[in-house]
Amino acid sequence: MVNSALTPLRSAWGLPVDHADVDGIGPDAAARATLPAELSAAFDGAREQLAVPRLSADGTPPPLSEAIREAMTAPALASRAEPLPFPLLSQYARYWREGVRTDHEDDVRRLGIMAGEAVLAAVATGEQRWIDRAADGLLLLCELSTWCWVAHEEVHRRRGWVLPDPDEPVVDLGAAQTLHVLAWADLTLGASLDERVPGLRERMRREARRRVIDPSLERRDWHWLHGEVNNWTGWIHQHLIAGALLLMDREEDRRTRDAVLALAIAQQDRYLASFPADGGIDEGFNYFWNGASRLLEAIDMLAEASGGLLPARAAADVPVIAELVRYPHRMELGEGWFVNVSDGPARPGPHLPWGVTHRWGLRLGDAEVVAGALAQRGGSVAPPLSPESGLGRVLLALGDEAWRTGRRHADGGEGDGSRGAGALADPAPPLPAETWLPQVQLLVARERAGDARGLALAAKGGHNAESHNHLDVGSVMVALDSSPVLIDLGQPTYRAHTFTQRRYEIWTMISSWHTLPTIGGLEQGVGSQFRAEVVQAPDTDPEAAGPEDSALTLDLAAAYPAEAGVRSFRRRALLQRGADAVGAPDVAGSAVAEVRIEDCWQLEPGHAAPGAAAVTAHHVLAGDLLEHEAGLLRVRALSGSIAELTWDMALGAGDLERRLVEDPLLESSWGEAVHRLRLHPLIDRATGVGRLTLTLRAER
Repeated sequence: MVNSALTPLRSAWGLPVDHADVDGIGPDAAARATLPAELSAAFDGAREQLAVPRLSADGTPPPLSEAIREAMTAPALASRAEPLPFPLLSQYARYWREGVRTDHEDDVRRLGIMAGEAVLAAVATGEQRWIDRAADGLLLLCELSTWCWVAHEEVHRRRGWVLPDPDEPVVDLGAAQTLHVLAWADLTLGASLDERVPGLRERMRREARRRVIDPSLERRDWHWLHGEVNNWTGWIHQHLIAGALLLMDREEDRRTRDAVLALAIAQQDRYLASFPADGGIDEGFNYFWNGASRLLEAIDMLAEASGGLLPARAAADVPVIAELVRYPHRMELGEGWFVNVSDGPARPGPHLPWGVTHRWGLRLGDAEVVAGALAQRGGSVAPPLSPESGLGRVLLALGDEAWRTGRRHADGGEGDGSRGAGALADPAPPLPAETWLPQVQLLVARERAGDARGLALAAKGGHNAESHNHLDVGSVMVALDSSPVLIDLGQPTYRAHTFTQRRYEIWTMISSWHTLPTIGGLEQGVGSQFRAEVVQAPDTDPEAAGPEDSALTLDLAAAYPAEAGVRSFRRRALLQRGADAVGAPDVAGSAVAEVRIEDCWQLEPGHAAPGAAAVTAHHVLAGDLLEHEAGLLRVRALSGSIAELTWDMALGAGDLERRLVEDPLLESSWGEAVHRLRLHPLIDRATGVGRLTLTLRAER
């Protein structure tokens, strides 16, 4: 017997498990993999069962509202004068010469996006100009020497080449993403491609099989099949599922199709079993959408493509799924800002597929999840359509009537489109007062539930071997009126050394560019042994100023190398809510909302390195600095509100450093520069004991 906790999805669906190779990673896994006969037969109807808009066999567009038709056509119209990109060898070789990967990858991505834009316009209008543009983009994708992103190619390591070898295709995120574009284009344009460009669909199928389908089966040593799972598992297998269902649709392909699907389900099952019970994502908010969300989308697609033989409702009963779908809205700060631990921007932009959490929120009957998604959807008649998020995601969102019409309840209810063509009322995001995720050790708390105004606190524990890790154990973020003041810088543009042993040479990744101390001049260590210990979890702190306050106390001693000589380092992050936050009038003398970061430590006496401060406290800031003096720093947040940071005047003004961001991803969140305040707290050299409290309030 296989423990059902290790196979939650297959157990929910009653699917068989290969006991000799539970995850389908052995060298003969493809030969062993199969589906029950009834399920294989059900998947024969996948193309008809998927509810997405498509051209009919005679090229007639589907019935759509004018608002939807315009939304589908708008991206292609906006880019119609832009030539389709064709990435060059000189761009590709830059990775090996200069460490620049985005020059080539961005053009590949843009080609896929523009092909998808043309597909959407062709489906909406049936016009030959858009079919032609889609066909041009699809053939250019087929003509690329590789679909693999340059950073993941293997031929340079093997032969020293700075160009790809078409005879040795590598299956990675980029290859899977291109497979996805071809699969959904084939489904939605179908016979119109055969009529307009005979032979293209055959070419698409041949390339899909040669570059992705066959290599994924023939080689089971891909790194993304082994070791600890991460977003690659959800991302690649979502697209393998789409490719198998939509492009391997002939009787002679059945054996291959079923093997791909059986192995992909096994790997998605492995991924689902890996999530902590609290639904936390150690890769952070940004990678929820390219990991957990893609798992949820794959489950949706399998359920729909099977004609309900694999019921989505049964999958929804897996307990962790309810927690996973709550994660995105729990990370929201408001006005487009999110808690962005690990890699990812603090302002991710409008291209996220919130229709996924909306669908699962309705399925689970979770009103907060639904409200969080609808708040991002907005009140427009047509939901936001972002080809940047992927062609399949847009098509599935358009085929989801509940999302398309802004439904709030599983039974139809308010927002079911019954109010005609007018805009829907803008729903408010739930913005929970407090979220505590004990397995990933993340606290998010705000001054008032449901209100982005005022202070919000995020405090992180965890360890320094998390996926997409920064050296950020114990880091604290504070937002005022939505926008972060004490910040996590997030992800800069990926380069050649981002995912190598040189990762922590990147300034945004190290602990001294988070709101954290260095001790004896040392940064935090790298590895799972460098971690936080929860001393006092939220709601269990007897020292909290009141029952409505949120606090997390961690010991960070183990996060630092032994040579730092840390016996203990207690950090307490506290959000003290103002009197008005709990319903009482805010009168003179009543409590004022504030965040306090209270550090208390003991070092081995005399252990600090010669010439190095025993403890240097770093505070990374966004916004404009208005006033700086002993014990005080006033900052105009990016929201326009003013924050006041205070500390013991005896420590002086500290050191204030301005750093240019000089990276487009970082600049999109923080502007051209950020600041770092460094304080040098006093320490008793005889005992090694020291303490520091920093307080942040809104200036009203």
